[in-house]
Amino acid sequence: MISKIVSKEEAAESIQDGMVIGTSGGDASAFPKAFFSALAKRADKGERFQIQLLTSGPIAEEIDGTLTQKGLISRRLGQQSSTILRKAVNQRKVIFIDLPSGMFPMKVREGRFGRLDVAVLEAMAITEDGFIVPSTAVLDGPSHVQVAEKIIIELNYAYPPEMEGIHDIYIPEPHPYRKPIPLIHVMDRIGLPYIIVDPEKIIAIIESDQIYSGENSIVMDKESLQVGRHVINFLQKEVEKGSFTKALLPLELGLGNMAEAIMHELLQSDLGPLEIYTAVIGDGILDLMDAGKVRGMSASGLYFSTKGFERFWRDLKKYKDLILLRPVEIADCSEVILRLGVIAINGALEVDIYGHVNSSHIQGSQVITGIGGSVEFAQNSLLSIFILPSSRNDGKISSIVPMATHVDHTEHAVDVIATEQGVADLRGLDPIERASQIIEKCAHPDFRTYLRGYLKQAKKENFGHEPHILREAFSLHLNLIEKGTMKG
Repeated sequence: MISKIVSKEEAAESIQDGMVIGTSGGDASAFPKAFFSALAKRADKGERFQIQLLTSGPIAEEIDGTLTQKGLISRRLGQQSSTILRKAVNQRKVIFIDLPSGMFPMKVREGRFGRLDVAVLEAMAITEDGFIVPSTAVLDGPSHVQVAEKIIIELNYAYPPEMEGIHDIYIPEPHPYRKPIPLIHVMDRIGLPYIIVDPEKIIAIIESDQIYSGENSIVMDKESLQVGRHVINFLQKEVEKGSFTKALLPLELGLGNMAEAIMHELLQSDLGPLEIYTAVIGDGILDLMDAGKVRGMSASGLYFSTKGFERFWRDLKKYKDLILLRPVEIADCSEVILRLGVIAINGALEVDIYGHVNSSHIQGSQVITGIGGSVEFAQNSLLSIFILPSSRNDGKISSIVPMATHVDHTEHAVDVIATEQGVADLRGLDPIERASQIIEKCAHPDFRTYLRGYLKQAKKENFGHEPHILREAFSLHLNLIEKGTMKG
């Protein structure tokens, strides 16, 4: 392995025009920053080449954004979060394929997207056998190295060696030999603490010591806290009804203001101790762990802020005992989600009156980030909750609309909708009953009169199961395009 250590520039020179590269990492951590910065510098020297980039999770602007800006990405598969890449995708300058993250690695291994030339991964260590110990995110790295023709490792010495052992790497067998995944409880160890690779595939090892530098901690606004309060009050009522104990069932939470607000409200509640089964997690989990309200957490990546990681490193031993980091296809696995009875809480962009959820496209056309693991969780959870503000852009946009302009989750995968206005429990309701609940409990007061009128007229004109007035269904969106507001 020592003989394979090269400079980042030398490693980047191995990439040729048209190559397909698989990588993984956190949104602003656990990614091979040195390698991709060297790749970008080749463009600065006037070289003209493009790559196809595969990764199931969003990676940092330093990769997606910089490479896009320099014209180096021709095709991008998997979730993304770069504002620069997003603009290029929506302008059709970069081909983008959005896929559920839980199924993505399996499809890579089975060759659904063609060959994989190079896998590039960050590691905190390499074992004596040449196996890879990942850093703070696993995602689809184990699958990339399994099928890639060549492997480049960025070995980052900034991570404390004590972190080794936090990982649980398990890859399901290929079809038709796939066996049940032997995960019965959230903290069951079913794999290995490192990624097995063929050492002969490793063509380069880059040494790095770049410290994580990310965003500041999320500041929760009043609206997000209100959503969090509504969700926790709803769960507490479910406990009172006897649906769950105070420990609930394993929770899935994502990132952002509202997810952090829910963790904040959990901290104030008498619920717990909790188990968390999720793909990625933010700073709020550290508060819950410090308060003794978490007995175990399974995830695929740690997406902490700079301050969050500082806390994590300071008390690593305590947090390490409560965390397992797994491949994303286990973290987002439909089979495991169903078995554990997960309570899934996911964000939405807009919801229509019948409960169809758009979580990825503005005005039905402009993609934001992608669907990530929300599909697997919404369809297979015991309880599927979607959260969003009732309005956006200073009240100009209603998040509750007659018909969603894009649908990622049909009403069949949606049990509960929560906004800062309240909670609509949709279980056991027909479409008209769902519509009434969503309008009265979740819609912003400024738009309720319109939505009530739409529903009333739709029922009058069309006596179908899920009545719509097609000439009116997108009138709010059209008003926004023409006048800059959905009001009026």
